[in-house]
Amino acid sequence: MKQRILIFYDHFYPSYKAGGPTQSLVNLVRELHDAYEVFVVCKPHERGETTLLQGIKANEWTAWENKAKIYYWQYGWSARVELLKLIKEVSPDVVYINGIYSLYFNFLPLWYAVKYKAKKASLKIVLAARGMLHGGALSQKSIKKKPFLFLFKLLGLHQQVCWHATDEREAAFIQSAMGSNVQVKTAANFPNLLPVIGGPGKAENELVLGTVALISPMKNHLAVLQALQKSTATVTWFIFGPVKDAAYWNECKALIDLLPSTIKVKYKGELPPTQLQEAMQQFQVFIMPSKSENFGHAIMEALSAGKPVITSTTTPFGDLEHANCGFAIEPGNLVEGLQKAITAFAAMNSQDFEVSAKATQSYLSAKTDAATLRAAYHSLFN
Repeated sequence: MKQRILIFYDHFYPSYKAGGPTQSLVNLVRELHDAYEVFVVCKPHERGETTLLQGIKANEWTAWENKAKIYYWQYGWSARVELLKLIKEVSPDVVYINGIYSLYFNFLPLWYAVKYKAKKASLKIVLAARGMLHGGALSQKSIKKKPFLFLFKLLGLHQQVCWHATDEREAAFIQSAMGSNVQVKTAANFPNLLPVIGGPGKAENELVLGTVALISPMKNHLAVLQALQKSTATVTWFIFGPVKDAAYWNECKALIDLLPSTIKVKYKGELPPTQLQEAMQQFQVFIMPSKSENFGHAIMEALSAGKPVITSTTTPFGDLEHANCGFAIEPGNLVEGLQKAITAFAAMNSQDFEVSAKATQSYLSAKTDAATLRAAYHSLFN
């Protein structure tokens, strides 16, 4: 008989605007449904919106791809006791909570799961930090985050769970924030791998960049623009993704207006997952020098599509230059480092660029191992 896993997170398909964590869960369900019976509780609407997602039914279990059952919950304070009812109804072996700062999909599910564990001692509660305890992430909106972290520790909830880290780096962040005595297990995310996708032809002293990400300070679009101000090459930059921080995007747009005529920035708006491969055809190099990345789904997708990457060393891709398929820039030298990386790619002729593009595949092959990942999740959930 399969183990039952009950997953809580704010968003699940067809929602996509929350970015990486949603993709992480979708990939996990697709990879592990044959070994586990999976249930997911999430919001019935897109991130930042209130209208119901198209094609879903709220407040009832719905089959998804014949791989899981999804409950699009119309949440609210008056409906909070439904969480305990859902836990009892599913009777899970594992409650898997994703994130820390959501009242209705992190804190309250954890609270009720701990109550349920008092009656079902075998229940395992797993809490995925999803990069939220990284130093770069903690510095964003810290006023909102501090009360949740205070409550976790005050109520002892941080010691009632097995923490899920995606690598040893994140495990260290978790123990730094929650104490060295908390239980932490490591299991990397399952990647969403794309076929190799061609792009525009490469000419010397020309470059086409692309970014697929939420537009917010975390992704460092502004630093890329500052680097482009100093570029002497002919560069086009395609930006895909929803605006998460309007004030930050206004700063970016002000800088775009000051760029030299040889630099073109084209904002393409939100990108549904079904249009990702088409978007990849428009550029040669993926650029996203994030302040921190727990896993970096967008980077992994770009590499799988054969796109060399420019990112930062605060992501799990600090060895790109060694593999000849990109650059990872130190945060303390970000703008200058980005400028040098852009210049290096722009200077390549088509033959040199092809070597770098092909190197993405051997790099990715060494970085991903499905059998090892499955074993790590078996350990996490048992």
